[in-house]
Amino acid sequence: MSIRFLSAAALLLALAVAIPAQAMTDSERERLAEFERFAGEPVGDMPFWRLQSYESLGTEAVVVWTAVNKAWLIKVLPPCTDLPWAKAVGLSSTNHRVSAKFDHVVAGRDRCNIASIQAVDYKALRDARQAGKDAAK
Repeated sequence: MSIRFLSAAALLLALAVAIPAQAMTDSERERLAEFERFAGEPVGDMPFWRLQSYESLGTEAVVVWTAVNKAWLIKVLPPCTDLPWAKAVGLSSTNHRVSAKFDHVVAGRDRCNIASIQAVDYKALRDARQAGKDAAK
């Protein structure tokens, strides 16, 4: 193989990794900022019995609901390119706990390392959304 071919292959690989990592939409940025406003300090782990629902926030975060009003903001380390398009996500856990150090978010073909876990005050977030709607009337 020539050096020229290897250089071209390396460039294509770098672009393939860089482009999806920056593919966060304005809507996803706004939603992430909204959840961050109502998120507490990062914690080492969270209780996990079942995943009720989730919302992908681009390639870097996901909000998971473990109960009706219990939401968690989980930020992941790149690359986690399948996260925005996954039909379902999963969480690895040990003894019904998801650890920021040892567990993963599973999305499509990706096993995404967890960077941080934060509890979200979802009731306060919903109240703020409602107040914004009421003020707009």
